[in-house]
Amino acid sequence: MRVPIKIPFQGHLTFALALAVGTLGGACGGVGEGDATKCSICGTYEDIRGAISDQNGNQGLVLQGWAIAAFERNTNVARVAEVDAAGLFTLSHVDMTQPQTLALLSPDYQLAGVLSMPNKSPATIRQYFTFTKKELPQLINKGPIISFQSLDGIKISKDLASDQNSDQVPDGSVSIGSKPVGLHLAPAQSDSAIDLDQDGTRNEQDPDIDGDGIINILDPDDNGNGQLDVFDPDANGDYFADNTPGQSDTDPFFSIGVEYVSVQFALVPKEDGTGNETSLTFLTKVRNDVTPLVVQIRGAPSLLNNSYFFGRDAAGQPLQTAFNRLLSDDGLSNDGKAGDRIFGKRITLDSGKTPRPNEAIFFQLAFGKKDAPWYMEFPYVFPELKPSAISAQYDVNTKTVLLVGNPFAEYQTFQWITYVYDEAGQTIWTSQASAGDKRTMTIPEHIFDPGAKYKFALSAQVLDKIQGHPAYAVFTKKYDIE
Repeated sequence: MRVPIKIPFQGHLTFALALAVGTLGGACGGVGEGDATKCSICGTYEDIRGAISDQNGNQGLVLQGWAIAAFERNTNVARVAEVDAAGLFTLSHVDMTQPQTLALLSPDYQLAGVLSMPNKSPATIRQYFTFTKKELPQLINKGPIISFQSLDGIKISKDLASDQNSDQVPDGSVSIGSKPVGLHLAPAQSDSAIDLDQDGTRNEQDPDIDGDGIINILDPDDNGNGQLDVFDPDANGDYFADNTPGQSDTDPFFSIGVEYVSVQFALVPKEDGTGNETSLTFLTKVRNDVTPLVVQIRGAPSLLNNSYFFGRDAAGQPLQTAFNRLLSDDGLSNDGKAGDRIFGKRITLDSGKTPRPNEAIFFQLAFGKKDAPWYMEFPYVFPELKPSAISAQYDVNTKTVLLVGNPFAEYQTFQWITYVYDEAGQTIWTSQASAGDKRTMTIPEHIFDPGAKYKFALSAQVLDKIQGHPAYAVFTKKYDIE
């Protein structure tokens, strides 16, 4: 498997807790006023204690700063816990009635291992279980997998994953982030009631539709066809385009807590010509039947530390502000209209940082009391993709622009757009989107006034599963039109 990059731990999980305690109340556009919360998803939950060691039995500092994440089978909602210096962790407010699976995350929040449990059937393993006690059996880290030392305190669920060589490592975990082939992939079918991995669970109800052992919410290639989900128009294998109206069963959508989560990575040349600026835009739509105390982001300090956004000072002027992990619904934070329950923030990353392959971030909804909050967490995982800078050329005779470069490596299934600006920097024309394999576009001559000066720029975008929310956007600098 890919070896995660290790960094000194900077307290990413405890920081999130301290932040929430210090800023509960009106910090998120009026949501969460006071201690009482409206929460139709609240119920009887339990804190689950556990411990993890390496294969040599070391349960101390070797895994300090790593994290255990539990994912509900039917909702993909997560609980995340930090491993302390003694190898101990506590998953807070876990719904013990929900089947769960576990994943191990490095201090950089990269997926490092998935749960594997034995199965009587050859060439398969089990992924999900339900809790029968408030303590997990001892976990053992075995590289690409984590396993239980015993099965005391859990009841194994029926879901299968492929392990063709019967080594207890599911096929997709041999090299996490690769392009695995799933379990007995079925041929294309015409009806929507399909079962891609032929495990007896239809795609729309299967948390691992290709049966490769990487659950959909963590898998960069849900259907095992060798195409990253962000470029795959039918990643959930239901033979309908994922971004059409009514499609809400792909990874960014959730059935409780929030309607969706969206993360957009952007690469933009700096105006002074000294390189590129990288940013992340976070968006989530909180459902009407819940009112959290705050909405915030959990992620690796190595990615988010020293990031900033532009807020407003007392006079209403833009003010560079350190990102405190909070999202806002104030109409001023790339979040739509104030009070529309869409929480967002656009942050600029420090020194051109970019997310690592298989790195996770979590949208957190905080509930409970100000002095004792608990969190429901909604994951987003970055694929193995590092966008590259692009440039453009302009032919004054034909009024044609040319896109130069490959913004997304070998993937050409992106779209690109041309923008034209007047002398004041105002956008006066925007083209329709063009396919990535078509590299030229003509600007209509009638938009130009004789003697006036203009500039143009291009952007290349990967359209993710939510309409109007590109997952990646790469921009050129602004060029003179002469």
